[in-house]
Amino acid sequence: MSKSTRREFILRSATQAAGLGLVLNGKLVALSPSPLPKPASPNDRVNLGFIGFGIRGNILLEAAKETQQANLVEVCDCYQGHLDRAKERTEGKIATNFANYKKLLDRKDIDAVVVATPDHWHLRIVLDALSAGKDVYIEKPMTYRIEDGPAIIQAARENKRMVQAGSQWVSCEQHKKAQEIVMSGKLGKVTKVTASYNRNSSTGAWNYPIPLDLEEGVNFNWKEWLGPAPKVAYNPERVFRYRKYWDYSGGISTDLFVHLITSIHFIMGAEMPKSVVATGGILYRHDGREVPDTLDALFDYGSYCVNMAGTFNSASTAGQGIQFLGTEGSLSVLLGAGMIEQAEYKSEGYEYSIDSWPKAMQDAFLNQENHRAESQGTGVKPTPENLEFTNKPDATVFHLANFIEAVRTRQPSYETAEVGHHAAAAGHMVNLSYRSGKRMLWDATKGSASEA
Repeated sequence: MSKSTRREFILRSATQAAGLGLVLNGKLVALSPSPLPKPASPNDRVNLGFIGFGIRGNILLEAAKETQQANLVEVCDCYQGHLDRAKERTEGKIATNFANYKKLLDRKDIDAVVVATPDHWHLRIVLDALSAGKDVYIEKPMTYRIEDGPAIIQAARENKRMVQAGSQWVSCEQHKKAQEIVMSGKLGKVTKVTASYNRNSSTGAWNYPIPLDLEEGVNFNWKEWLGPAPKVAYNPERVFRYRKYWDYSGGISTDLFVHLITSIHFIMGAEMPKSVVATGGILYRHDGREVPDTLDALFDYGSYCVNMAGTFNSASTAGQGIQFLGTEGSLSVLLGAGMIEQAEYKSEGYEYSIDSWPKAMQDAFLNQENHRAESQGTGVKPTPENLEFTNKPDATVFHLANFIEAVRTRQPSYETAEVGHHAAAAGHMVNLSYRSGKRMLWDATKGSASEA
């Protein structure tokens, strides 16, 4: 293997591995995560309750333990098996609550709650929690519908409570560095952003395993799980694979695109796109799902455009990432992986466009106004060396630690209710466009979307 090929292979392998790094002018500089706060004593820790203990709830409980800033008080879920697992995770210390989240909210010794239920429950639980005087960490997407966002924002303000939406990447050092690079003007004027979130597995497409012991009316409460959703016959497929159905989720856009949107808003300092248009469909996974397995969207932010794509049918190793394209350089951010800053290229490539001219005329042009130097350019192809990556702890730990710090200090978190609303609303606009076949416009004054 040649030296240049080996370097390209190392770079490709490193950026596909988990970690955080920045390739700057051809040499990688390791990005170590900011240290977590020192472990707090039990009396100084924030008392947390957990509502919803599925995949993300389980991860969030482990993250809370890793912060060493919280006491894990009680967990509520509609499936007894989830509660049993929470007991295992805490050596039997956490209290469990079967399908009665309001009872958890009545506890005076709980300071804040972590909500990780299906999307259709978010508004009701968050409003009840805020009304009960609890600060709230709400898993992304913050809302099930666009109109839910302003209601949560207003309730947080009226009750003077802290809200953190759960797109965890904005709390990692990688995103802070990317924001610094873009805001410094080093990339010149960024006019285009491309982003993708791809998967190619059954579980990646939300066909999660269903517990063998699941029995409605015995260890599972279907009525409570449905809550505000339309009443339908009991179907365990809808419980453990709920993201496939419009009644409970927004599919790719609000589960995966919302991560990309949150990151772009954070790095670019944006709030909402002016318009969104989307297309897609169920092109491969004909398994009874209602939401698309392939989705593409175009966002117009006025001074730049965003092209976003996602599919569950990609055998490519390229999973999720964002590329910021500027007039002076470009920046690639891989969620949970690396960050590559491309060296700038100034070459005008005049030789290509004037090669059909007589040689004397070519020379005359290149010698005019320094065209020869412009054509040769000053860019240098990156040749990374000494690759170092780190991805521990997981970004969820830092995001939850940021929320706990906000609870303590009463200072805004990274992803406030306003930030969470804007990210989710942009995702909802994608779905509105996909389902209507129309371009959606955002009215900043009214805070609503309408068809063009």
